[in-house]
Amino acid sequence: MNRKSIIALVTLFCIGVLATPAYGQTGGPGSKPTTVHIVQRGETLFSIARRYGSTVDAITHTNGIPDPRQIFVGERLVIPGSGTAAPDAVPYIVQAGDTLASIARRYQTTWQTLTQANGLLSPNVVYAGQVIQIPTENRAASGETLAPVPATGGAAYIVRPDDTLLRIALHYGISPWTLVAASQVANPALIYPGQELAIPSDGPGLLPDPFTAVEVQPLPVPQGTTMVVTAHTTEPVTLTGKVLGQEVRFAHEGDAYYGLVGVHVLAEPGLYELELSAVDLSGQETRITTGVIVESGRFGYERIDVPTSRTNLLTPAAIASDRERLGAARSIFTAERYWTTPFQRPCAGTISSYFGTHRSYSGGPYTSFHSGVDFRAPGGTPVQAPAGGTVVLAETLYQWGNAVAIDHGWGVVTGYGHLSAIDVQLGQVVQQGDVIGKVGNTGLSTGAHLHWEMWVGGNSVSGLQWLDESYPLSETEWLAAGG
Repeated sequence: MNRKSIIALVTLFCIGVLATPAYGQTGGPGSKPTTVHIVQRGETLFSIARRYGSTVDAITHTNGIPDPRQIFVGERLVIPGSGTAAPDAVPYIVQAGDTLASIARRYQTTWQTLTQANGLLSPNVVYAGQVIQIPTENRAASGETLAPVPATGGAAYIVRPDDTLLRIALHYGISPWTLVAASQVANPALIYPGQELAIPSDGPGLLPDPFTAVEVQPLPVPQGTTMVVTAHTTEPVTLTGKVLGQEVRFAHEGDAYYGLVGVHVLAEPGLYELELSAVDLSGQETRITTGVIVESGRFGYERIDVPTSRTNLLTPAAIASDRERLGAARSIFTAERYWTTPFQRPCAGTISSYFGTHRSYSGGPYTSFHSGVDFRAPGGTPVQAPAGGTVVLAETLYQWGNAVAIDHGWGVVTGYGHLSAIDVQLGQVVQQGDVIGKVGNTGLSTGAHLHWEMWVGGNSVSGLQWLDESYPLSETEWLAAGG
């Protein structure tokens, strides 16, 4: 059980991916900070403009919005003119089980402050996936950094009319001062009916038993990337999930359940519901839901000029044949994990085509997208396994040519196309760095290169996210040697 590698995985997914709306610097040193706002449910351009003291026209022009009436949940908007003052808040995305009071405790503030800062009509109406701004102005003068206090479990208690702090503390077997510290009570003599107090404990939190914690990272999740769902429970359960119309399968390792979700490159940006179901040993089922925000990815365009001698590989029959063979491999789920992060590059060479680029074949319309990453390298260059796993495909396909696929566990599968030689057999166990084939120009290819593809939960995602390689700025259009 290598829990450090799981922590590294979640950290890796968050590197270079803003998990929440952010206040960032644009330009060089000394440039003014710019506010980036993520559209929330029920918001309009008018309400956003009013919140920041801007105008609908200014926001529309800055973000190139063709129709001001058409904005979607999860969309990032640059707020013009917001760089005139330093940012005074950091964003937090509400997770399953959160309340405004629990968020306030984590950031050592009060729910009243959060209510006022976010213009909330009721402190009881927050939903998973919602963005809450955490004010930082009180720390700006001292230079103190705002950081969340790690959640340690506990329960919430709503003060009744006849309650006293001592009576509540005695009921839960804790000291009044522990209760005061955990609940951020300013004056222990002044508690009021309806106030929410935090009861610290090692037991379950605000989620229904047997759930104690559920975390989704990153949020928002860009199209074509991998999302990690981590769940903790009080007892062993059979855990399943559903989001974006697909099943989430979980693996149990250490004291947590992990589910990896591949977000399709064409998933509509917006707020989605993640549903989790836990069945305990007695057969009792508990369901919870939380929010997932999908945001737009950044993809370019490229033309592929297919040689006349290979146009027969674009027939419906060839496409269907490859889809059937690859579909069987990419949907494999193994409960055991054979990989650690980061993955290793599968071969030497420069990247000639990036994941997600919209493609036009032989001058046709841009109706498809590149489902992998292409590495340009001389024919015969060794191709290596980026992580440990089991070979689940090693054969010749129409469009992929000589192809290999490796099951790495937990629904993570990688594929390798256009090889000149296959150096592994079906069922063979490989380790990171083992040679599995050689770069070639077989199948639907316009030059020697490796087509490397990664599937998570059956969906194609960007493998560079797992290599921790930065994405370049997309060109408007270029000619690629890829397939």
